[in-house]
Amino acid sequence: MKTIFIMICLLVLSIGSYAQTYEVLNYNINGTPANGVNIKTNLPYTSGTQMVSLHFEGYSYGLAETISFDVVYYIFSGVFVNQSISSSGGYTPDVWLTNNNGFVNVFINDKVYYQRFKVTAFAKGMSEQAAWFQGWTVADEVMQGTNAVNLVYKNKFKGTVTNLGNLYSMGNVGVGTTDTKGYKLAVAGSMIAESVKVKLQGTWPDFVFAKDYVLPTLQETEKHIREKGHLPGIPSAAEVEKNGIELGDMNKKLLQKIEELTLYLIEMKKENETKHQKLQAEINQLKADHE
Repeated sequence: MKTIFIMICLLVLSIGSYAQTYEVLNYNINGTPANGVNIKTNLPYTSGTQMVSLHFEGYSYGLAETISFDVVYYIFSGVFVNQSISSSGGYTPDVWLTNNNGFVNVFINDKVYYQRFKVTAFAKGMSEQAAWFQGWTVADEVMQGTNAVNLVYKNKFKGTVTNLGNLYSMGNVGVGTTDTKGYKLAVAGSMIAESVKVKLQGTWPDFVFAKDYVLPTLQETEKHIREKGHLPGIPSAAEVEKNGIELGDMNKKLLQKIEELTLYLIEMKKENETKHQKLQAEINQLKADHE
């Protein structure tokens, strides 16, 4: 009797567990959709009734990518909140959620050749009903409904992440910070590299050696330093503290100053040689006068 009771309990637990996960849709197309993939669910668009997670799994033949991404959302005060999407595969399509006549719609805004996937849903702990996970349909249609939200991909990794191949980012990358301030790469802290190459689109300051270049006089440079407290064309300490420096642009400015300094030295050398020749001529004349 005890054994039968245990078996019944296990059967009930198994049925209850199975009821929380549903295979809701299978999709395949032997061609290319003209509009996108519009999934009409039977999940009611009502506030506070469901916390559903949807898993998409399959093969994107046209892109030669695996499909594996998850969608979550909640409906509060008549709008989608805390919605998100995360991908563990190679396929990251543009995905939208809408309210289509009182039901949640999932629209994949992509047109991929020969694609197939299945959708499973997990739901537990609220007023979810089994009927909500039946009768889902999919069609090659434009996005339908209101309250549309475009899902933003979010993936986080903790610990050591090792990449043995190439790593590409189409967006911005922050190391030690989540605020890149619009830069492609932002590093909060120090970094080390054996080589850094900056490829500039502007001109390199060899124009300093052009015959028509007007070299500032040392008197003009001295006046600027006394008035401004820094070299002409070089940002002040306050500007650098506020805005930082552009590495390539600063190297251009510094090279321009080095080239100007070189011209000053060449000019001074010529002046010194002229003075030396004049002085030597005077010495020779004095020696001749005393002979």
